[in-house]
Amino acid sequence: MNIADIINQVCEETHVPMAHEIFGDAGLNVIFQVMETVQAFYRHVEPERIGGQVIVFRDVRPAVQGAIIPPRGPAADFAALANQDIGDLCFEIAVDGRPYTRVLGETTYEELAETAIVYRYYGEQEEFLAGSQRKPVSRFDPCARSQFSVPTFSNLREALQHYARENIRESTCYIFRQVWRDANRLFFRAGPESLMRDSLTQFLNNRLSGNHDVWPEQKVNEKNPVDIRVQPRFQNNRLMIIEIKWLGDSADDDGHITARHRDARAQEGADQLANYLNEQRRSAPGHVIQGYYVIIDARRRNLPKNAAAVATISRADGLHYESQELSFNPAPHLTRPDFDEPYRMFARPVCCD
Repeated sequence: MNIADIINQVCEETHVPMAHEIFGDAGLNVIFQVMETVQAFYRHVEPERIGGQVIVFRDVRPAVQGAIIPPRGPAADFAALANQDIGDLCFEIAVDGRPYTRVLGETTYEELAETAIVYRYYGEQEEFLAGSQRKPVSRFDPCARSQFSVPTFSNLREALQHYARENIRESTCYIFRQVWRDANRLFFRAGPESLMRDSLTQFLNNRLSGNHDVWPEQKVNEKNPVDIRVQPRFQNNRLMIIEIKWLGDSADDDGHITARHRDARAQEGADQLANYLNEQRRSAPGHVIQGYYVIIDARRRNLPKNAAAVATISRADGLHYESQELSFNPAPHLTRPDFDEPYRMFARPVCCD
């Protein structure tokens, strides 16, 4: 039984009896139409993008009287809302079964419920109203902001948090171990980016297998590929893109430093992902797109100018940056809903004390 079937079963035990009690058999038909419309809405719109309330209703009187009441608004296009920042929305289901956008004005949803079945979403809470009665929607999936939607973005968030703890912190991933030039994990090899991408791609394929497709190096324009793209198989209008950057020092086989990346590099990655998201929103307006920024942090204090001159590091120097968070200006994750808070993953060295 999938989540939609479970929700329908639960509603039969709660909202449906309420609708029948208030409006009779006509209420039964109408409440299922409302639920189907709500499910269709969330197939296109991510609940976490909603900043106001969403109301979906159908007047019961036409079903009873056989009346033809024309809709009082344009036909709703749920797909067009995919990447919008959403405030208050209201949809009326007309006698043709289609949803139409409504502007309530001074009418309240309680007033609508006098003659209609009303669904309302507000602040991650959901309820149905009929007449003077109201029933909250029970929360059976704590990860879903709406119980009529399938959580997608949260699955990847949990996976990245696990990857940081179990694979990067102590370099336990066999692929990721190859990024180090030395056994004590002080310097990266020159050009470690592809190994980092392969490590995370393999982890996500294993962690999310069966429900998501994971592709490395996917182009977002003619010049630049994004590191990883993730797409749920059961909700293919959701698209998640991952950009990876690393901080620290890299060196070649002779010990010469090939790169020293610090805060400016972190900012560069944030700006790059923000631009990728803008391009994706233009090229795929019907997709709900979310960006995830992974920062592999291997900064060490007091490293020499040549990697061949050092073999060990103290805890004070090796872990100096572990708790030092990065600052961003501009900070896209603070100003746009499609940019997750950056995932800084500190890779610990092997310390000599």
